[in-house]
Amino acid sequence: MKPCWKTLTKQSISICVLVFHFSLFTQTIDKDYTFKSITTEEGLSNNVVFDIHQDREGYIWIATNNGLNRYDGYSITTFFHSEKDSTSISSNVVRAIIEDQEGRLWFGTKNGLNLFNTSEQHFEKPIKLIDSSFVNQKIMSMAHDSVGRIWITTSNDVGYFYPKSLNVELILSLETVPYTTLADDKVWIYNTKGEVQYYDINTEELSTESNISTNASVFFGEYSKKLWLPYSNNTPIDSSKFRFLPKLPNNIKPFRLLELNSNKSWIATDSGIYEFNYKTKELSQFSLGPSTLINQIRSIYKDRHDGIWIGTLGGLFHYDPYRKVFHHKDLIEDHDDIIMGMCADKEGVYANALGKSIFYKSHDSIVFRKINLPDAFPAEGLFVWDMETVPENKFPLWMSTNKGLICLNVKTSEYRMVDIPVDSLDESISFTLLSTDNDYMWLALHKSIHKISKTEGKVISSHALSNLIQYSGIQKIMALKDHIFIATEGDGLLAFNIKTENTLKITQANNQPLNASIWDLFVSNNTLWIGANDGLYRLDPNTMVIEVVLEDNQVVYSITEDDSKTLWMGTDKGIKSYDTKSPKVKYYTTIDGITNTEFNRKSVFRHENDQLWFGGVNGITTFHPTLIKKDNPNIPYVHITDLRVATSDSTFSVANFKHKITLPWKHNTVEIEYVGLNYTNSSQNSYRYIMDGHDPNWVETNKPNTARYVKLPVGTYDFKVNAANNDGIWNTKGDLIEITITPPFWRTKTAFVFYILSFIGLIALFRQLKMYRNRVSEVELEKEVIAKKVEEKFIVLNNKTKVYLNELKFVKAAGNYLEFHTTSKTHIDRNKLKVIEAKLPPNFIRTHRSYIVNKNYIVSASSQSVIISPNIETSLSRTFKGSLK
Repeated sequence: MKPCWKTLTKQSISICVLVFHFSLFTQTIDKDYTFKSITTEEGLSNNVVFDIHQDREGYIWIATNNGLNRYDGYSITTFFHSEKDSTSISSNVVRAIIEDQEGRLWFGTKNGLNLFNTSEQHFEKPIKLIDSSFVNQKIMSMAHDSVGRIWITTSNDVGYFYPKSLNVELILSLETVPYTTLADDKVWIYNTKGEVQYYDINTEELSTESNISTNASVFFGEYSKKLWLPYSNNTPIDSSKFRFLPKLPNNIKPFRLLELNSNKSWIATDSGIYEFNYKTKELSQFSLGPSTLINQIRSIYKDRHDGIWIGTLGGLFHYDPYRKVFHHKDLIEDHDDIIMGMCADKEGVYANALGKSIFYKSHDSIVFRKINLPDAFPAEGLFVWDMETVPENKFPLWMSTNKGLICLNVKTSEYRMVDIPVDSLDESISFTLLSTDNDYMWLALHKSIHKISKTEGKVISSHALSNLIQYSGIQKIMALKDHIFIATEGDGLLAFNIKTENTLKITQANNQPLNASIWDLFVSNNTLWIGANDGLYRLDPNTMVIEVVLEDNQVVYSITEDDSKTLWMGTDKGIKSYDTKSPKVKYYTTIDGITNTEFNRKSVFRHENDQLWFGGVNGITTFHPTLIKKDNPNIPYVHITDLRVATSDSTFSVANFKHKITLPWKHNTVEIEYVGLNYTNSSQNSYRYIMDGHDPNWVETNKPNTARYVKLPVGTYDFKVNAANNDGIWNTKGDLIEITITPPFWRTKTAFVFYILSFIGLIALFRQLKMYRNRVSEVELEKEVIAKKVEEKFIVLNNKTKVYLNELKFVKAAGNYLEFHTTSKTHIDRNKLKVIEAKLPPNFIRTHRSYIVNKNYIVSASSQSVIISPNIETSLSRTFKGSLK
């Protein structure tokens, strides 16, 4: 059978040549993508990654040179071969992963094929390929065909097996390593010699051998549904069915191809990734990092949420189009630089490291360099608070400092100091600048503002504000219409009328001033936005009334906006955005990748490429707002991953629990593990769970966790768990498990029948007991009559004293003598307590080794004493407590 390209027309040949020649004019430029790396430091079993696959449940499986891995966005579970465990994977060298039509996972290893039992979490007996005429069983790759078979490529062989019957068929054996690509009911087989064949799945015939290239790489495009052939092919091919790979620099060999869409593809090589736009023929290159190993790529895979996973010789890398990416820049490498003051011109960016120096970075550089200030400035003690650029000026950089206003020419080191008149109540510190489109600049000292000529560097006018600013200084000035608005650190917001030169204090709707410290002012859409100590405010210049926007107890130090008029603010707790149209607020902190924990005043600007720069207590944070605001539409896969039973001496996992489980009453303390699989900023996922029938409300948490329930009562419960992705998009279904706690025997139906019968018997017994109790009551009454008669008797002491028992309150032992306390007097007699106790009737009780008490006179008792009427306290010991009952 002839290959299809041998039967094409001359018209097809001309199309092929045109495409081939046009592909030679691709250009190579650099691309900037941000990848998350996952290596052995994050728990990966080995950094050499051969294959990647996302299963139906959403887990990412990673085949490596030493072990199999399963990733859930938080942690990695590893699987290794063990000679002592027949259910372990057959080899630690795992090359290929595939999922059959029934959702079962198969793993190709150095030692055969393995099926993973998901319910038991172990591997079935491996398939030994050498038992089916294969030369060896070192599996290199696997792929599906249209009839459900799985094709296997080993170091020498090409064949397939049926997942249901496990029958294995060998198609072809080669001396060189074969590679396969499945497309259009054909299995394309090629090798490094440029030999290409295909196996027709329908006719089950193998084509004759053909040579199309010395650099044979054949790939199938999932979007275009076309086969990609090497650029050097000069054989006539129908361009409606085939595409050509671009020529890579230095004859680099393509290793894998992934179509991102109908026009854009990523080509994996041993020298990084090449991005090829088939429509424009543009070729772009980007690397995964400086290491040679991480740019030697062995696999590339696109998951169901458009995330791209790249396996290299140096670990696994993940690119996600929805990941929030914040970049960090240091002025001085490996130093915590406090940024106070930033600005930019057409050539580059100026940034001030507070108390250290001014730094500059041109737009085409990635490194900041220190600006050498003139010798007239002190090496230490010069603090720059704000900076503005004045283009086309002899001194393009203006700096407000603790030494006054300094105008500097960075290139020539020339400078001039602007002489500012200082009011007797003011201070000479120059703290903030406001540049205008006109030939003047506004400068604020501690309690005054000054209008300065840009060209002459002289003060045009000065305006003292000491009468309105009593306790603090000016932090920021901003122009809007006919006013200069002045932010203070405790005296509210002031408005200086440029025309009348009058100044007034702005109030809120309740006519109260804004007492919070104001750190920044920003003008947008004819609105003045106010960053204060407790949140965000705004002012309409037509009403001149301050309105509350956000009172979230965050200090707003700096404000800017993006193209969509969304406000971005640097705060004391990270960065937040406020959509003025929605309105909607979002918060970004260190868990989003921001290095700065706090941002600073006068340290924000919008770059020409729409990138925003925020200076903080630890360098500079930069980002593109469109990438940060782009919501992740992908809902997480939610799974209950484990159910454990905790007993008094151990904890064990329940196998095969799935969605329903019954536990005995003794096993009613359970731990339930759950996870939401979302690989975009996983640490920002949100969770909530509830045990219906037990929990009154949903439990909210920000981490995948273990829900623990101690001693669940007997009954049936539904444990429900749900998860939201990093942008708050919830999985509406979640996961559920029904848990039934069975009662002990004495709470079963059989036991209740026994209880009923017993109850009937108890009724009869109760009647008998009632009769018995009546007789007992009669006896007790008789005893009380006898006791009263006994109490009226007396005893005669050794000293011949007669003591009447009804008057005797208590007897106390005092050495060899006894004290007899009666209602009228106390008698002393040489006697022993034991002898007297034997003579007394039952209403006299022993409460202590030294006391005998008449119960008729007891008022109260505590744990250590007995109170005798009227208010006599006697001792009570633990030995005789029972006598009080």
